[in-house]
Amino acid sequence: MNKRKWRVLILTSWLVVTLLLVLFMPNMGTLVREKGQISLPESAQSEQAAKIINGMRDGKEKTYQMIAVFHSNKKLTADELTTIEKRITAIQTNQTSLGIDRIVSHLDNKTAKKQLLSSDGTTVMLQLEVLREGTITEIGDRIRPELQIKGVESYLTGNALVLEDFAKATHEGVEKTEVIAIIFIVLVLLLVFRSPIVPIISLLSVGISYVVALGITAQLVQHFGFPFSNFTQVFMVVVLFGVGTDYNILLFTRFKEELSKQKSVGSAIKTTYQTAGKTVIYSGVAVFIGFAALIFAQFKIYQAASPVAIGVAVLLLVLLTLNPIFMALLGKKLFWPTKNFAGHQSSKLWGFLSKQAFYRPVIALIIVAVLTVPFMLNYSGKLNYDDLVEINDKYESKQGITLITKHFPAGLSAPTTLAIKSEQPMANPTDLKAVDELAAEIANIDGVATVYSVTRPLGERVDNLYTKEQSRQLHSGLDKANKGLSPLTVV
Repeated sequence: MNKRKWRVLILTSWLVVTLLLVLFMPNMGTLVREKGQISLPESAQSEQAAKIINGMRDGKEKTYQMIAVFHSNKKLTADELTTIEKRITAIQTNQTSLGIDRIVSHLDNKTAKKQLLSSDGTTVMLQLEVLREGTITEIGDRIRPELQIKGVESYLTGNALVLEDFAKATHEGVEKTEVIAIIFIVLVLLLVFRSPIVPIISLLSVGISYVVALGITAQLVQHFGFPFSNFTQVFMVVVLFGVGTDYNILLFTRFKEELSKQKSVGSAIKTTYQTAGKTVIYSGVAVFIGFAALIFAQFKIYQAASPVAIGVAVLLLVLLTLNPIFMALLGKKLFWPTKNFAGHQSSKLWGFLSKQAFYRPVIALIIVAVLTVPFMLNYSGKLNYDDLVEINDKYESKQGITLITKHFPAGLSAPTTLAIKSEQPMANPTDLKAVDELAAEIANIDGVATVYSVTRPLGERVDNLYTKEQSRQLHSGLDKANKGLSPLTVV
């Protein structure tokens, strides 16, 4: 088989593989929702606690926890509260058809009213347990119209809806990253080669690498549970487009130089890959090993970066097979309209800067300090554990959580649960006393608004459970008995 047929065969093979992977690629949004959620190692305390709690529920998660929020910028009027109450009653009447398993509202009792009606009277919460019938988006679309009230803002939120919006935000972020990467790559390549053709060829080779790697990863995730997260696509875009562009610049620059030295295009390609090609392979293998090793990490978000290794492997194959074909087909036309194919010359700018830094190191250090110190001083070093900062304010779920955080005690929208497991039943005075003492200690921690426990079902001490109160009642009863016996006369 001659070289031309080999080129046609390789080019056709890549196009067919790319097309098949695109056609049979699972929906990435669905894949992120079902298999892309970040989880912690089983050894983490939160995971152990979740396992205990699921055990109390027979290991079954049948419902989504949702919160409906009614809000006004000023205190709700009596008419608005009446309208909200009618709306809640209507939802309770139709809860079966809406797929709602349980409803808790401020109408239930005084304690519920205290918890679910904000102290400033501007916000009302409605807690819903919704059966998992359909996707979270379908469930939200089914319930949301039932919350609409004229003159009152309404929001539907909850952990499941926040995660759904997080997945949407991640997908939008990937799309923006792809656009920014393409624009940046085109600009860089135009500046380096001053040719419109090289950027197109570079984007084509890197783009094929990305699509093929993403298709392979999606199939591995769907059928074999390969590590995956919301950030996997972002990792692949950033690394493949960044590293791929760097490798292409190295190969095309060397090819351009060899065109002026070699007698034929074929010889220029051969020399290019004997020199710059080796550098690309060594560098790519190092990157491949680095990302492949992440599959052994315990934290899933690090494991989810391991598919980048697949992308790097595909990228190397593309650079070693497709790029030579483009070089052979286009030759010097690859760098049109450039006519100068001489080797690169020393940069006057970098030569001047390096010379000044060598002979005037103190001045160079001062300049570097002026550029870097302001950023160092502005660094706060504070960690933010609020995942909601990653979600745009435009999403309804975040708007609802923000209102709850603003108008209700801390943690009400997403309370922290402390799970205690004992090998023996804890329904005895000694263990209940220990649980209550623990609840009292936690309640004294700064930032803790309320603690609910088996001894504090409403968040406050039940005085009748304590010996002091029982003794007081006993003494009170004895005093009454003595007073009742004193008038009696023994016959």
